[in-house]
Amino acid sequence: LKFWLQGMFGLWRVCGLPTSLGFSEFAAQAMALGAIMSLVSLLAAFPAPVFAKKVVAATGCDQSLKGLFGEPKKDTAVVLCDENYPSTDSSDSWLILFYHQSENTQVGKYFDVQLNKIAKDFGNDLPKGKKGKTKKHRKRIEFLADKYEFLNDLTLPKKGLSDSAPLIKVGAMCCDCAIVPAKCHGRSGLDLNLVHAGKETKLELDVRKIPETVQGVLAHLNYCKPRQVVSDGFGESEDAEL
Repeated sequence: LKFWLQGMFGLWRVCGLPTSLGFSEFAAQAMALGAIMSLVSLLAAFPAPVFAKKVVAATGCDQSLKGLFGEPKKDTAVVLCDENYPSTDSSDSWLILFYHQSENTQVGKYFDVQLNKIAKDFGNDLPKGKKGKTKKHRKRIEFLADKYEFLNDLTLPKKGLSDSAPLIKVGAMCCDCAIVPAKCHGRSGLDLNLVHAGKETKLELDVRKIPETVQGVLAHLNYCKPRQVVSDGFGESEDAEL
């Protein structure tokens, strides 16, 4: 290699080509250039690797987990998955529905419609579209109590509740999508969970019955007494006033 480099250096000078380098510098640069060209040739001999793109929505969940939600101009409830599931350490309170799409068949009380209404009641807005009127927590709770007729059951503290952020965030997890989240294992039917004050609690509420669900959630937050309900076998109609 040394004799070859000396020959190339001599040929370079004999041909009268300009160089300000001594032999050592010329040899080092030539070897470096040769190594780079060898690497380029080696890489060119192999096809570029193809990586499958995982389509992820703005929520951080794979698109295959959208289920009945995830339309920014229609759905107020957030799509949830294992990756973005609220921690019990969250500073926000969360109402979470675990559902199976196959159960959304009862005309007049589709649970995706009802959950979106509940999310709106609790102060959540559509990702895209007109925003609702901002209310402080106290005003929002009093508004809901008047709307669903449980004003006499309120047990609000005398002070506080001045925050104007959503009272409770609302999310939904699909348990029969192409990918089944680990959080869904062992669940059947429509399960409602409340993440609040460092713990997660299963609620014995029917999401299709909006007044009962709204008051039941607020009762778990100690803002009112539990609702006294006589079951009639029917859910709240989708045509109920927003």
